Amino acid sequence: MQKIKTALLSYGMSGKVFHAPFLDIHPGFELLGSWERSKKLIQEDYPTVKSYPSIDELLSDNVDLVIVNTPVGTHYEYAKKVLLAGKHAVVEKAFTTTVAEAEELAAIAKEKGLKLAVFQNRRWDSDFKTVQKVIKEGTLGDLVEAEFHFDRYNPLLSPKAHKETANDGAGILKDLGPHLIDQAVCLFGSPKSVFGDIRYTRENSLVDDWIDLLLIYEDFRVRLKASFFVREANPAYTIHGKKGSFLKPRGDVQEDELKLGKKPNLE
Repeated sequence: MQKIKTALLSYGMSGKVFHAPFLDIHPGFELLGSWERSKKLIQEDYPTVKSYPSIDELLSDNVDLVIVNTPVGTHYEYAKKVLLAGKHAVVEKAFTTTVAEAEELAAIAKEKGLKLAVFQNRRWDSDFKTVQKVIKEGTLGDLVEAEFHFDRYNPLLSPKAHKETANDGAGILKDLGPHLIDQAVCLFGSPKSVFGDIRYTRENSLVDDWIDLLLIYEDFRVRLKASFFVREANPAYTIHGKKGSFLKPRGDVQEDELKLGKKPNLE
């Protein structure tokens, strides 16, 4: 089997934890390296791969697939550059900052016969998989309402400038919101309408840090919430049906174990 030669556009936490370990172990992929602007770190973990000094040098290499795992506000620019170079692309959430940007990227990929996908790793969280199983089995009967939370207690502003500077890619709606929205759509399909409440709750915050989204379905409602001021965690998933209720805390351990250096396996 010919391996898919893959490169990353950054090797920060995302590249180190969510991408490189899986690309390295999967027999269908070959990790070629990462674009590294300043810190040269990837070769400390993977000595045989390359550290590209520029995106142009990366794209000129024999790369099949590029992971666009840069700050959200740069996704459109870099994904377009990748596609125009004739490379397949996987783009982290949030895919782009506007619908028009997303549609343009999709059109370029279609025109060039390239694969373009959004990286939605939270579909494989164990807690979400459990919720998926309960709903599929029909244990709760006809569903009445659901509430999903992705809460944290982060009262202080992040030292990462791209997360706290007012720009189209910053804020909790585009950071944690895509996970909640994607999981709701995976489970229930597209809603008929959506209402949203977005707030700035931290002192001196320039970006949204509290969201409350209401998804309206025919006979069903889904509320999606995320906040940086939740000291005592709510259930991550609360689902009420006509035959019962199901509450599930956020309990997936994969991210924590990957951060500690534990490697994934294929079993």
